[in-house]
Amino acid sequence: MLVTILSVGCIVNSFAQTDGPDSKKDPAMDQYIGVQMNDLIRQVFNFNNSATTPIANPYLLTYNINMKKTGWGLRAGVGYNYASTSTNDGITAATTKLNDLQFRIGIEKAFKLSSKWSAGAGLDFLYNTNNDNTSSTVSSTDTVTTVNKTVSSSYGGGPMAWLRFRVSEHVLIGTETSFYYTTGKQKNTIDITEPTVDPLSGQSFTSTTETVTNPTLSQGTFTVPVAFYLIVKF
Repeated sequence: MLVTILSVGCIVNSFAQTDGPDSKKDPAMDQYIGVQMNDLIRQVFNFNNSATTPIANPYLLTYNINMKKTGWGLRAGVGYNYASTSTNDGITAATTKLNDLQFRIGIEKAFKLSSKWSAGAGLDFLYNTNNDNTSSTVSSTDTVTTVNKTVSSSYGGGPMAWLRFRVSEHVLIGTETSFYYTTGKQKNTIDITEPTVDPLSGQSFTSTTETVTNPTLSQGTFTVPVAFYLIVKF
């Protein structure tokens, strides 16, 4: 996250160097790239990360392009989460892998409230996909391995609104709120592998029992404006 913020700062600096009386004619559209800055705020002010709740807004990066005259434009956001953890206490060995993607695209209209403040409202289309796996092995006389796999995808949309404060000509701080409704399907698979003895022959072998469920997912989520974005205008 810190590397991303520094990269954004370099972009801002490059703009400052190119602005001048010899600059080209102003384009008809404004473009904005934003990065969520809540984690950076926690690091700067040394907040206790274990005591803070995760940000509900999953979109780490945002992009907006708006017509200067009318304020109408397009918006997009993307968030990706990958994590892999392993633990082993000598009896139980467990591995967890998360692979989640969130994407949105929509239309919006921006409004200038004052020289420093601007706002906007729009409508988004969403697509989410999650692929999570957990594997655990219990070491004992009868070693049992359990594998849980969850794969889901959902889509939907809803209205949103944002508010921004202009720090300088090319740097803004913003936040947003939304109400999104999504629906989709999920596949849960549980595989249990354990040793088994054939009662007739007395021979030992391993058997796997698989359980599959396919629940339907539907939810409406209201996101309060607690996610803050560092936004660069160019």
